Order: sequence, then structure tokens, then C-alpha cells
Amino acid sequence: MANKRDNLLYRLRKKGVQANTRERVIFFGMGGEPFEIRQIRRLCREFHFNVQLVIQ
Repeated sequence: MANKRDNLLYRLRKKGVQANTRERVIFFGMGGEPFEIRQIRRLCREFHFNVQLVIQ
């Protein structure tokens, strides 16, 4: 299962999104809709990650 999670995080970080795997938090900028990104939806649904909106 860690292999799937690592792959999703790798693809998400290539898009410029920061993630803290120890705390299971994805930091997303205020400008857009985070759940339009497929990797964020899957990480939240399958691996119980949370999205934290960040003011930039």
C-alpha cells in the first residue's frame, strides 16, 4: 500500500503541491479547488489525508 501512496505523493509534488506525510496533511494554495486534482481525492479517500488551505 505504501507504494501506491508514494506514487500519488510523487505525482502531486510534481504539480507543486506540498504534503506532510507524517501528519497526513496536504497544503494547497487558496486560489483553486483542491479536489479537482485526482491525486488529492485519492489520498483523502484511501489514505485519510486532510487538506489544509494556505494563504500565499
